[in-house]
Amino acid sequence: MERSTSPAAGFDLGTDPLPGNELHRLHAELRARGALVPVPFFGTTALLVTRAGDVREAFRDDASLPGGPTYRQTVERIVGRTFISMDDREHHLYRKLAMPAFQSGAIARFNEGELVTLVHELLDRFAARGASDLVAELTGVLPYYAITRKLGIPRARDEDMRHWADQLLNPRDPPGAAAAAREFTELLGPILGARRAEPREDLLSALAHAAIDGERLSDEDVLSHVRLLFAVGATTTSHAMGNLLSTLLARPDLLARARREPELRPALVHELLRFEPPVANLPRLATLPLRVAGEEVPPGTLLLLGLASANRDPALFAEPDRYDPDRPPQDVLTFGFGVKYCPGAHLARRELLTALDAVLERLPGLRLLDAQGVAPEGATLRHPRALRVAWDA
Repeated sequence: MERSTSPAAGFDLGTDPLPGNELHRLHAELRARGALVPVPFFGTTALLVTRAGDVREAFRDDASLPGGPTYRQTVERIVGRTFISMDDREHHLYRKLAMPAFQSGAIARFNEGELVTLVHELLDRFAARGASDLVAELTGVLPYYAITRKLGIPRARDEDMRHWADQLLNPRDPPGAAAAAREFTELLGPILGARRAEPREDLLSALAHAAIDGERLSDEDVLSHVRLLFAVGATTTSHAMGNLLSTLLARPDLLARARREPELRPALVHELLRFEPPVANLPRLATLPLRVAGEEVPPGTLLLLGLASANRDPALFAEPDRYDPDRPPQDVLTFGFGVKYCPGAHLARRELLTALDAVLERLPGLRLLDAQGVAPEGATLRHPRALRVAWDA
């Protein structure tokens, strides 16, 4: 079947908010139109890969559709050079150098104990009040503070680090992003020097002393990967946490069931990552000729891997538009696939589950006060703007 080369009209998958079901209805329409559909994206045209099998195959073809060129044009300019903007042997080497740090004993201990303590520290600030905006006081704070604590950075700098992370990838303020990157370096440089001389049980020490066949991360390599943790890792975890609470608050019966059945909570997290992923559409630039969904795609073509569309592909998921934690567990594409699978997936799931446990324990009778801004929005990064709630203090 011949595909139209004209983009679908009336929306832009880069700039439009498309809140709540608007994005998913649009994805369903585009999926019905074809497996590879031209769409507007930040004022230009991209090809949206709409179906799960084709998205998975696109991830698999790392030679023709690598992540590096896209991230070099976006993330690397501010964050610095990291493994996500590298490809082939260089990607594998730097990923191997960075990965052991995330699997260290210090991180395991943090996730098992200190993470719970941190969540309750944040809840202590407002639990007695009986009302809050959970985006402002929990989901938009916890993932950033968690990375600060894992790195071993003084707690007094928690809020500075969160502010800089928020600025790093702000497309509306390039000077502010550059200033945030400099401030990261000014704070972390001396601490990194101290960790090289006297390592501790923290993530920064693990990165500073990682070695494979004599290869080590330079100071700039370490600092770039730390910026990446905040700008990408913490941000997407924050958005996923907001999406989880938004989805449950809109379903009081399911929220009550989660309170009664703690064993259900991991399934609630997994189903949320399918139902409302924090990254809805992931851009990739074709560097070689390739076939996507059975069609020839020339080099230089911008593709969007429709993660949110793939996660609701009716070919894989029965009643895909229903949030159902009782559905049989299936793999989702939220964290990517293959050699570029997100190395922080396990850490993100752990933070979501820990936050959910604590909220259900500490905020009885949790309910929405104001539906304004609650629905996740955004066609690339996706999250609620606010979660104004009340509970029985």
